[in-house]
Amino acid sequence: MRQIPFSDLEAMPGHIHEWQLCAPENLDPAYLAEKIASFNQEKHFTAAASARREHASEDYWIAVTFRIPGRVDLPALESALRHFVERHEVLRCGFEHLAGALRCDVMSPADVTLHHVDSGEMPTADAAAGHLKAMFDREISTLSWPLFRMGVLVGAEHSMVFLAFDHIVCDGISLAIAVDQVQRVYADVCAGRRLPTAPAGSYLDFAEAQRRKYSGITAEGPELEYWRSFVAQSGGLFPQIPLDLGIEAGRMYPAHNLTVRLLDDEDATAFEDLCAHYNGKLFLGLLAAVGIALHRVSGATSYYGFLPISERRDPRWSESFGWFVNTVPIAFSVSGELSFPEVLHAAQVSFKAMIKSVDVPFVKAWELLAPQYYHLRTWPFPVNFFSFIDFRKMPNYDQYHSWLPSTIPNASHTNTGNMWFYRNSSGISLNCMFPNVPKSQQAMSAYRSIIKTVLVEVLREAGYRS
Repeated sequence: MRQIPFSDLEAMPGHIHEWQLCAPENLDPAYLAEKIASFNQEKHFTAAASARREHASEDYWIAVTFRIPGRVDLPALESALRHFVERHEVLRCGFEHLAGALRCDVMSPADVTLHHVDSGEMPTADAAAGHLKAMFDREISTLSWPLFRMGVLVGAEHSMVFLAFDHIVCDGISLAIAVDQVQRVYADVCAGRRLPTAPAGSYLDFAEAQRRKYSGITAEGPELEYWRSFVAQSGGLFPQIPLDLGIEAGRMYPAHNLTVRLLDDEDATAFEDLCAHYNGKLFLGLLAAVGIALHRVSGATSYYGFLPISERRDPRWSESFGWFVNTVPIAFSVSGELSFPEVLHAAQVSFKAMIKSVDVPFVKAWELLAPQYYHLRTWPFPVNFFSFIDFRKMPNYDQYHSWLPSTIPNASHTNTGNMWFYRNSSGISLNCMFPNVPKSQQAMSAYRSIIKTVLVEVLREAGYRS
């Protein structure tokens, strides 16, 4: 699996079929189940409503594509997609904010209906990609229902399934879960096997439990002790990236999205071995290297940043679809006098302190510790953001050579520099998104180059490269 900009999508000529979730004509809204959204979902929905009031023309969605070799069985694929929607409650809900917390109205699995749309033949790869991009931009919106689109591009030798979601129902690991579950059920339907009936934990149940636990916390309470310590150390809740991106605070800019490979598989394996030699995990070693690079490019002697952390530690959520991600700050020294092993150790110590507070919702910390910014629908200024995912740990990773899955985060506008690192069979890559203005281009290009240089130097100094 790889994470790429939409411009890197390997489409092909073919025939596009789409399936849209529909509500039954006789469905009485009074009989819909009512649940409460998570803190992430409520903030996301409020931000989307604010953007609409401001007439901001911005498109945001996340998608995944994967391959079905040979001739696709369309009825079997439709059955697999319906089973997927039936299994995950968050895909059957719509959101409504009348008073109090954001409410979810949930269709029952029995009410799921998929409407097949034949979108016709696409004579070129560009035509197929253009159709998908226009459809995702036009039809996926936080404030519209349904909150996702599904379909397949049928080619001469293989087919490409596509699933695109609003972030309010999805995170990065959920995309890998979708690939695995749709592929497995599709294979079961084609083979005439009995479909799996084991329930998946509901993200809305997770959201309800989170609300019960954290709705009543206060700015002075023990739950936010780690957060208050970070604010005191860094000077604020939001860790500003110490780079000049050439943008104004409060403004959104057209986004530029690109993916580069930092290390090939051989060097990535060597770097992981080196981290293990120092009793460190791969992602912390990578974070340490990024911290050293940031010191070199900016002179910063301390790394202050945000880490998105998975909230799937409870086995109930291992196969669940939803937004199981919290954002937590981290701080550690990156002084020029420190060696890579010393920076890695500092990152390890800080991560161990951070992980004790990983369940405290970032949105609540934002509301209580930075209320002057809580009304904003975006970051108040460019933040330092590091994300890592190891696709080798995803379900049925050994099938990826055949499925060729790709995840695609899309944002038409941004005011920060997001950095998503990932490990797959090809090595370690970086997908980044930042304002498409000259200074941002220059600053982020220099930053990427120095990160790669640091990684190579660390390997060479440890004797892993000549």
